[in-house]
Parts: sequence; structure tokens; C-alpha cells
Amino acid sequence: MSTFNFVQVAGPSGQMTWIRGGPKCLDGSNIIEAIDNSLLCIQMDYIDLYQIHWPNQYVPMFGETEYGPIHQYPSIGIGEQLKLSEELSKLGRIRYVSLTNETPYGMMKFIQVVKN
Repeated sequence: MSTFNFVQVAGPSGQMTWIRGGPKCLDGSNIIEAIDNSLLCIQMDYIDLYQIHWPNQYVPMFGETEYGPIHQYPSIGIGEQLKLSEELSKLGRIRYVSLTNETPYGMMKFIQVVKN
């Protein structure tokens, strides 16, 4: 019997400080820290499906209805996130990458980067 595992890396989580101290962006060090911690937790050598969870750019969340520029934070480019994911895949640490809790615009930008 085979097992399928999936893990998420949460993006900016200033309100959720229990997630890696509330990182401000999905830069390489945050992604690698999250993967290392997840692999230790699930006691596996690789992750089948790795989900990038929450957009890296600021968007209104949790009942907010308007964009508030005061909440903007530095973001890491989609290309950088995907490049690191590809490198981790080549190293055998993750098999597949997906995206969750992203805006339609953000999803479109991820697809655009993947196609180019």
C-alpha cells in the first residue's frame, strides 16, 4: 500500500505568528525552512504534492473588502518561487507543486510565468 502526502507552505502570515514566526514573504529561506520542517514532521524523504498556500502579494483577506496599501509588504517574485520549486523537484525533495488560496489574477500570473 502506498501513501500520498501533501504539504503546504504558507505565504505572508503576519497575523499567524505560529507559522514560522509569521514570515513576511515566500523567499527561498522560508520555503526551504518549511520543507525541512515538514519532512521532519512526516518522516519522509520527499513530498508528493507541495502547495504554495496564500498569495505572496498583499490581497484583502479574512473579511477585508478593500485594498489597504498600508498593509503592503515586500514580495518575492512568482518566478523565484517557481524556480526554487523546480530545483527542489530536481533534488527529489518534492514531486509536484500546486497553488492554493490565490486570487484569479495571481493564478493567471503563475500560469503566465510557467508558460514562458
